[in-house]
Amino acid sequence: MERISSTEACSPTVGVEEEFLLVDPVTGVAVNRAGDVVAAARDLFGLELDHELTGSQVETNTAVCTDVEQVRRELLRTRSVVARAARAAGCRAIAVGAPPLGDMTGVITDDLRYRRIARAFGALAEQQLICGCHVHVAVPDRETAVQVCNHLRPWLPLLGAITANSPFSRGADTGFASWRQMVWSRWPVSGPPPYFTSWQHYQAVSDTLLDAETALDQGMIYWDVRPSAHLPTVEVRVADVAASVDDAVLLAALARALATKAVAEVERGVLAVPVPVETLRQVSWRAAKDGLTGSTLDVLSGRLLPVRQQLNALVRELTPVLDANGDLALVEHGLRVLDRDGCGADRQRRAFREGGTKDLLTLLDADAAQRPSGHGMAVVRMAGDVDLSNSDELERRCAEAMDAGAEEVVIDLSEVAYFGSSGITALDRIRAQGIERRVPISVTASATVARVLNATAMDNLLPLREQPEAPLPTAG
Repeated sequence: MERISSTEACSPTVGVEEEFLLVDPVTGVAVNRAGDVVAAARDLFGLELDHELTGSQVETNTAVCTDVEQVRRELLRTRSVVARAARAAGCRAIAVGAPPLGDMTGVITDDLRYRRIARAFGALAEQQLICGCHVHVAVPDRETAVQVCNHLRPWLPLLGAITANSPFSRGADTGFASWRQMVWSRWPVSGPPPYFTSWQHYQAVSDTLLDAETALDQGMIYWDVRPSAHLPTVEVRVADVAASVDDAVLLAALARALATKAVAEVERGVLAVPVPVETLRQVSWRAAKDGLTGSTLDVLSGRLLPVRQQLNALVRELTPVLDANGDLALVEHGLRVLDRDGCGADRQRRAFREGGTKDLLTLLDADAAQRPSGHGMAVVRMAGDVDLSNSDELERRCAEAMDAGAEEVVIDLSEVAYFGSSGITALDRIRAQGIERRVPISVTASATVARVLNATAMDNLLPLREQPEAPLPTAG
């Protein structure tokens, strides 16, 4: 693993992996369509997806991002493509930690490594339909990576609680906010990792696991945080796939800030508190059970405290780092979303209670969060032509929305047929206002507008939600 510069260590790069479940669009039962979805994403939209252990799952990966705002733009784009590719393949991609409906058994992907895992672990592999969110944060080197993992260990239950997004299994409420965590815990190398004194110690334990064949390779060391086997990063793996982009961004920002703070402490010679792994397992179980609305043991103080109170305390502690990283505004927005809607498990239960399976599946659509909810979000719509005669109107209406207290502004240009250079100038000014006021700005664009934004590189500065020119093809 190569050493990275001290500048990167102070404001590290970050990347996010998300796994999605493929289901029948009506029944919500998992379907073996990963090959079709991967092909559709590549051929129709130019995005390479990764296969997972079963044929009912696909994985997305962001680019290496320099800040969490870039992560947000990447996730909006990849979720949109996954959802559209799934529809093109005749199924539905949903963001959920575990299958809410139907059987838990999947078809193993036809891949040498996956077949080997299936032979060694039997039904445990076949029932691996769970989907997680993994956050990679750059660190200077392997030795530092091990110590950063030690510093992150006490916070793993909290990160799992706020992203809990799998309350249902086989059509019934499990009583857990994250059923995925319960399924995941059956693997021999999973959950909170031990406390490691050095990279050599970490490698020695890993070698023992490989010798015992409880893990077949480094990729099967499934601890909730670990040094990456092939990248100069620490990988936080505790979370369900997030219910929304806002939740994923909150997770990424907190993980990045925790790692940033940990690197600084490691460089000062500050050792992490060696919380016993058995304590962390108990606290993680409680966090998976109750999610955001529950209480868990604060392992550093020894007190049982509400999850939301612990989250507030963590954000207060990390505020200087979040501010320095440029991520504070997005974290504050993510906290408002949690306070308004609850975690993913809360939202799922509410949707199922109010509208049954149909509303639940609509909520879980991979791109559902890109549809304006009307809560704290202002939508500014323009139609026809946007040119010198009315671009100032677009700028004025967005400013009025921010003045009125909008937490987010979506500029809807999906019915715009012509978008001139004055419109680009207006968007750049609106973006600057959003940064100054810490209000996220995004654009829903017609295909025509999207081409203009792409040609001017404005789509690199503002999250873009493009409307297709024609209905997507369906599977034959």
